[in-house]
Amino acid sequence: MAVSDTVNSAPQQSDSGQAAEARFHQSLSYGQLVRRRFMSNTYGVAGLALCLFVILTAIFAGFIAPYSTTNTDSTALYAPPQWVKIIGPEGQLMRPFVYGVTEEMDPTTFEITFANNPDDVIPIEFFVRGEPWTFLGMTFTMHLFGGADGKRVSLLGTDNLGRDVFSRMIWGTRVTLMMGFLVMVAACIIGTIVGVSAGYFGGMFDLISQRIVEFFKAFPDLPLYLALVALLPRRADPELVFLMFAAILVLLRWADLARELRGKVFAMRRLDYIRAAEAVGAKNSRILGRHILPNVTSHVIVWATYYLPEIILLESFLSFLGVGVQAPMVSWGSMLNQILDFQSFSAAPWMMSPVIMIIISVLAFNAFGDGLRDAIDPYSDA
Repeated sequence: MAVSDTVNSAPQQSDSGQAAEARFHQSLSYGQLVRRRFMSNTYGVAGLALCLFVILTAIFAGFIAPYSTTNTDSTALYAPPQWVKIIGPEGQLMRPFVYGVTEEMDPTTFEITFANNPDDVIPIEFFVRGEPWTFLGMTFTMHLFGGADGKRVSLLGTDNLGRDVFSRMIWGTRVTLMMGFLVMVAACIIGTIVGVSAGYFGGMFDLISQRIVEFFKAFPDLPLYLALVALLPRRADPELVFLMFAAILVLLRWADLARELRGKVFAMRRLDYIRAAEAVGAKNSRILGRHILPNVTSHVIVWATYYLPEIILLESFLSFLGVGVQAPMVSWGSMLNQILDFQSFSAAPWMMSPVIMIIISVLAFNAFGDGLRDAIDPYSDA
């Protein structure tokens, strides 16, 4: 009897456990379900962590970078990177330090080279005072690290003017991400308004808007970018050129999202709950705000996470060609513009350092977008 009770109780316990689990899942909201599915995606979480790292680097660029973008050292042109070490000249364990560099000239070729000077040990200090920088209208002088006694430390070497490559790369993170987020947000707003309106109202508005979309999509991207950017006034303020460059990217990128949302809303407006809202006399603004937009928001978010790395690559490419961000503003692409020829690359390969940040950013936002897409998709196996 005891055996049969045990056998019979097992399915009951299993059924009760499944029922409890079902009730638990039913109690979760849509946002909680998406968060739960996303956190179980290791690839997406890793991408989110890297995204936060890049974004925080851009926000606190003044604190992380030891020098400003215009700080120069005429005695260290094309100086190589100073690698951080913890093993001293005699093999002893030391606090983080770098070796100073000495300039040497080949008496035969007259080529100037730099070599580490073991007698010049520069300890690295943290939370040091340096050049002032501003954040939210406030001025600070604290930096994450710097050389002891005010000595210069260039972790990634210097460029042709003696400017610290590491500091310029950190400051460039802010400009590149600002461009990416500005273009992404503007394109999302315009594309969402046009796409949702065209899909819901249809008629003449849909006809005209789709012809405009087709007009923008009919041009090849790269020649059109170069033609429009070439019209930018070179003697204008760098901030104005930055905004006009962003406006050009927005002008040519909102059409993709508008076309996608138009198709989704066109099919959605025939659903029963939309027809029921129309039957009871709901206004168009209420139907769009309470029923249509919430159902396309997930698509817009995923589209934005894929679009942002594309903008980062496009800005870097155009600035590399010299038609994007202009000096004294610094972006990853404008830094790469300094090594257009093989001779410059062979003389200072460390100036390719911004490529590392570009790769990290693109992979991070793509991984985050993949994880977010899988979490939002109700048919995904994640």
